Amino acid sequence: MKLSERGQFLVDNLDLPAASGVDDARWEHFQLSHLSDDSTFRIEDKSRQIAWSFLTAAEAIADAVLHKQGTIFVSINLEEATEKIRYGRAVYENLNIRGLPNLVRDNQLSLEFDNGARLISLPSRPPRGKARMNVVLDEFAHVQHDRDIYTAALPIISKGGRLRIGSSPMGASGIFSEVFSETLRAYPGYKRKRTPWWEVHSFCRNVKLARQMAPAMETAQRVELFGSDRIKAVYANMIEDDFRQEYECEFVDEATAWISWELIQRNQRPDHHWYHAKTVDQALHLIDVILEDIQRGRVEYSLAGGLDIGRKRDLTEFMALGKSTSGHLPLRLSISLDKVQYDDQERCFTEVISRLPFTNVLVDQNGIGGQLAENLERTGRAQGVNFTNESKELWAVEARLQVERANTPLPADRDIAYQIHSIRKKVTAAKNNVFDTEGNEKHHADKFWAWALAIWAANKNQTGSGFVMRYT
Repeated sequence: MKLSERGQFLVDNLDLPAASGVDDARWEHFQLSHLSDDSTFRIEDKSRQIAWSFLTAAEAIADAVLHKQGTIFVSINLEEATEKIRYGRAVYENLNIRGLPNLVRDNQLSLEFDNGARLISLPSRPPRGKARMNVVLDEFAHVQHDRDIYTAALPIISKGGRLRIGSSPMGASGIFSEVFSETLRAYPGYKRKRTPWWEVHSFCRNVKLARQMAPAMETAQRVELFGSDRIKAVYANMIEDDFRQEYECEFVDEATAWISWELIQRNQRPDHHWYHAKTVDQALHLIDVILEDIQRGRVEYSLAGGLDIGRKRDLTEFMALGKSTSGHLPLRLSISLDKVQYDDQERCFTEVISRLPFTNVLVDQNGIGGQLAENLERTGRAQGVNFTNESKELWAVEARLQVERANTPLPADRDIAYQIHSIRKKVTAAKNNVFDTEGNEKHHADKFWAWALAIWAANKNQTGSGFVMRYT
């Protein structure tokens, strides 16, 4: 493969392990292909976690050093926008060559060199006011306002520069799907590339052979034959449709999804204010933080919650929604406890529910959760509920109604989005509706049910706790 000037520059001069923080980092074939592409338009349908963001940041630094060329990044949210600059800074600091331009500006969202080149990183908003710069749209299928961003990006390169789009899919809709698949109209001039997990050495035990054989195999077969131990573990804990979409570049048909990607995106906010705790200590620490934010007006004065108790391999998930005067129910707090003793869970949730201004919390009391639900009821704010096909239908329908009305602001968080999307409605032989995930042994959508319980808890007085509706 003949490398471009920027590609050869990085291969010759970048200490890749030091810049990436990965001791055995190596240049992958797909990365060299990307760096060698001088076309104006390139779009890549890619697996998660293949360092595409790092690659584009390294490319941006090479362009800045070699050609005084600037780059604008657009990312899914503020956190990922800052990552692009962090990657670019790490690349710059690990170039083993003299005579580099000096940094004259260095902050969370931009780098500027004394030769005039700039790296600018934006969180999910249209890039405007710049010209002749490269534009990188990262995880573009998951970005809010994708059509506005795409429309704003094209004029920037109209007099020079390149457009690079990369993402894992998010259903067969949105600009990313349209441009890559050309199902609605032609998008000429694009170089199109798919990079599934088996083209990445850290995921695949034999990339050369897998590139020949894996495309013709079923997912389970290629994971078993070529997958690393980590990929096998990930596959074992995901719904297959989700794995194919996240790691195998498939635009999964969402015809059976109860809540579509389009509806989820309509409710996502890239700058959404929320908290996520993964340990008891983190959750307890957040209580005072949230109370202070309530006083500042950043969090609503009353909350509603839902708690799905983990059994076997499941996480225990807690979701707290703000009850706004406008009727919106923004997610404000998520607590995920994995393999935590029930005494510690009780201590955690008793403190959270007692000290924060909850009007109602619905707690899964099925099976092993019964004792915890009973003890939490002593707070005076919690109520145990049974998970049955009838009650799950009630909660799932209410959640969808609120989502359709755009009343449920959510963070741009993949785990939450995928669990919401994983719920399927099935009709049994007896004509009963069943709401659940596919492949229950792998995934129970705990986040979805905690969130749906919180929505029902917030609207309980309006909808009535005894009313069960049917949705056909």
